[in-house]
Amino acid sequence: MTINIVVPAALHRWKDMMSAENRKRMFAAAADKMENLVRRHILRIAPAHHTAAERLGATPTGHLTKGARLTVSHATENEAEVIIPIPGLNRAFKNLTITPKNASALTIPIAAQSYGQRAARMRQLGWSLFRPKGKNVLMGAQKDQEPIPLYVLVKRVEQPQDRTLLPSDAELSTTAGRAIIGTIDRIAKGAA
Repeated sequence: MTINIVVPAALHRWKDMMSAENRKRMFAAAADKMENLVRRHILRIAPAHHTAAERLGATPTGHLTKGARLTVSHATENEAEVIIPIPGLNRAFKNLTITPKNASALTIPIAAQSYGQRAARMRQLGWSLFRPKGKNVLMGAQKDQEPIPLYVLVKRVEQPQDRTLLPSDAELSTTAGRAIIGTIDRIAKGAA
C-alpha cells in the first residue's frame, strides 16, 4: 500500500517559488515524518491482531510488525510517498474481498500447524494433504500419524473496512502539513 503526500492548496505558491532542491527537502521531511508515524502506529496495534493465532494455539506470523519495519518513504522535488508492504492494509480505507488467484478455493488455516503456512509449504514440510469427498476441508497427515483438518476451503473472504489499521486522516495530514510548513519556515529563514 502506498500513501501519497501532496502539498496543501494553501501552500502551492510557496512550492512554486522554491528551487527543486528545496522542494525535495520539503517532500523528504514530510515523507520521513509520515513514515515514522505509520510505523509507530502499526507497531502499536500489531499485538491486538493475533487473535486468530491465539485461538488456534499457534505462533503469530508477525506480518504487521515485519511490514512496519519494512515501511519506506521516497521523495522527489515533485512528490513523496510512504510504501507500506503489508498485504490487505488497504482495508483501512475500504472493504476487502479476497478471492483465489491460481486455485479453486482459498485455504483458511484451522489448526496451529497450518497457521501462517500455505498448503504448498505444508507439503514441503512433509505433510500429505487431501480433500475428503464432498467436504470443504483440506486434511493433512505426517508419516504414521492420524490425519487432522488443516484448512477450510472457501471461495472468497470478505473483510470489513478497519480504519484503525492506519493513523487517522487528521493525524496523517497534520503530520505532513507540519513537516512541510516547518521546512518552508527553515528555508525562508535561511537555516540548513
